[in-house]
Amino acid sequence: MERPHSFDIDPIAAKFIRNEPLTPEEDTLLRDWINGEQGREELLRRLRDDPEWIKAQLDKFDSLSGSRVWGRLESQLDGLWNTGTADAPRGSSIPSDPGAPDYPSIPGAHRPTRWWRYAIAASVVLACAGAALLATRQKNPPIRASATPIAVADIPPGGDRAILTLSDGRHIDLDSSANGVLTNQGSTMVAKQDGVLAYNKAASNIPATAVYNTLATPRAGQFEITLSDGTRVWLNNASSLRYPVWFTGPDRVVDLSGEAYFDVARDAAHPFRVHVLNSAAGNDGGTVDVLGTAFNIMAYNDENTERTTLVEGSIRYSRAGHSALLKPEEQSVVDAGGDMKTLHNVNTDEITAWKNGYFHFDHTSLEETMRQLARWYDITVEYKGTIPPQEFVGKIQRTIPLSAVLRGLESDQVHFQLQGNRLLVTP
Repeated sequence: MERPHSFDIDPIAAKFIRNEPLTPEEDTLLRDWINGEQGREELLRRLRDDPEWIKAQLDKFDSLSGSRVWGRLESQLDGLWNTGTADAPRGSSIPSDPGAPDYPSIPGAHRPTRWWRYAIAASVVLACAGAALLATRQKNPPIRASATPIAVADIPPGGDRAILTLSDGRHIDLDSSANGVLTNQGSTMVAKQDGVLAYNKAASNIPATAVYNTLATPRAGQFEITLSDGTRVWLNNASSLRYPVWFTGPDRVVDLSGEAYFDVARDAAHPFRVHVLNSAAGNDGGTVDVLGTAFNIMAYNDENTERTTLVEGSIRYSRAGHSALLKPEEQSVVDAGGDMKTLHNVNTDEITAWKNGYFHFDHTSLEETMRQLARWYDITVEYKGTIPPQEFVGKIQRTIPLSAVLRGLESDQVHFQLQGNRLLVTP
């Protein structure tokens, strides 16, 4: 199993520190992380049973950068590590595993008070050598100001929601449909299997004329689909994919609007093609041709660019007589004027993080960050006043409520107030 990144292990380490039970997968990840570097086991032990050491680390950290950095950690981590100060069960330990080192129980463990919770968070963040949840970088020097409290109202995260439109115009609400066969489209069985829409074609009797279905996700929705050729597609929020129930002819062609990640089944005799529909890039977007590979297309109408990013394999992006052959970690970018360029060595982890359940910001502007939140939490964002240019760096789960995300983003130069489904952004 691949060793987890530092920002992935923090929530698991926090659960262990709080004496909360770990799932088998979390247990494996934690053991793997502990074995990855000497001293990590001792760190967890100290975080569990040595509050004086934690306080000393807190004092050192606070003296390095003043109240600004400490206030940042508070806003980022409060509410994501622990709520309340009641005692937790004592003597919890990491579950044993044959061949793995034993982690005995630590006596006297209890849930941390408010200041100790922040110390734990800071210590783990520093030990993991990375931003556990989110760090904010501004282009202008910061000016200390009192924070505006976020409204009590909250909005839950999006989830697996989509509408399937059949060839005869019927609609199937997938988030309320149980697993099993949903319908038959000719010789192809359409089923929902463990939350994934799947098309299983018969070995014979494939009609010569293609029949099309459309999968559409709302704002605050996402869904995964396996096409009849075995190609897997993850559809992000506010997106739609039009595709044939069975592929006929020399090419496999689908239409996309919004954002999707493709893992294309290899079939050299039948190239796979994505036709991108994106009015923001000049009405019709480009075309992506591929044999078998993995790539991400982002073509939202409210974004000022259309971006096709290659993760592995090889694809050709074409538009208006121009084309670019992409290599892994390259991205084709088309702006609103139709101009196309290729970026090299792009951060594919950031671009595909949504598929894996994260927001991943890599010097992402305030406006782009707000557009991502607006689509995932189905909110309207309004700006008031002059806000200095902001850039956000870090990774945070998409499974947490909006208020927790906003606590991580808020700084002394940008504040948020949530009023129903309206988010007000102020300096």
